[in-house]
Amino acid sequence: MSMVKAKVLLVDDEERILRTLGMLLKMQYQVFTTTDGHEALRILEREKIHLIISDQRMPVITGTQLLRQAKKISPNTMRILLTGYADVDAAMDAVNEGEIFRYINKPWGPKELRDTIAEAVGIAQKLEHVQDVKVALDTRTVGLTCLVLDEDVAVYEAVKELMGAQHQVVWRTTMASALTMLATQQVAILVSELQVSDGDASVMIKTLKQEYPELQTIVHTSFKDTMRVASLINQAQVYRYLPKPLRKGLLGKSLESTVERYRQLQAVPVLREAVRVEKNENVQEQAAGSRIAEYLRRLRGKGFGSAVASPA
Repeated sequence: MSMVKAKVLLVDDEERILRTLGMLLKMQYQVFTTTDGHEALRILEREKIHLIISDQRMPVITGTQLLRQAKKISPNTMRILLTGYADVDAAMDAVNEGEIFRYINKPWGPKELRDTIAEAVGIAQKLEHVQDVKVALDTRTVGLTCLVLDEDVAVYEAVKELMGAQHQVVWRTTMASALTMLATQQVAILVSELQVSDGDASVMIKTLKQEYPELQTIVHTSFKDTMRVASLINQAQVYRYLPKPLRKGLLGKSLESTVERYRQLQAVPVLREAVRVEKNENVQEQAAGSRIAEYLRRLRGKGFGSAVASPA
């Protein structure tokens, strides 16, 4: 008896792109295609779609708007955004609204795209029987630890106020001191600036997601670079990417949803599959990440280990 093919929905206003993608995927998957974002949502409502792949720039509804609505209709459908433009606002919306699995730039490599699609579909198949996660009331009363990595005390004070007395909020201004904290305490949420006194925190954030899959990260920064945001989606599964200057209302909503997401991952471990990260192919970042991972292992072995040298 033949196996039922997984279902992949392709959305792009260019028929040529749809034909190319359809030819690439039709042997392995049951492929649905449309140039209309609203039709895509109707397909999601009637079919059990494992993966939706959407272009960003479409005339009626953008890819990020579509994927945000897709998440509401079918939370366990994996979401990938395709784009041929360096659009930093779209990349940030893809994190904050679409909670996408991967952000892929056009033109794509066929093998890399097939591999990414296979990974996303495999995860979706594992999530098929997961219902809406209702976090038990008793777990809602358990306080979490939130680490703020930022030189700006105003960010720490805002997070502390918004998290409330129920949760512990700890402030660090350097990556070295933050890593010590992460190695010796169970941190649920990291709120991090990308540029701190001892360097760019991007590689550290990517490494932490590999070391602590449940850790939920909110990046809060004035840096707006499309490729950086894309790499933090693909290689760190950053949960929220917020711009400075600080908007307290947006930060409050982000913290609330991040706490809920962390508790869902704890309650249903299979959901951690959906935050699996892409391998970092940058040789320099690989080396830096290995040093950070080794530093964390030494810290975990020595407690606070003040004599341990920080990673260079």
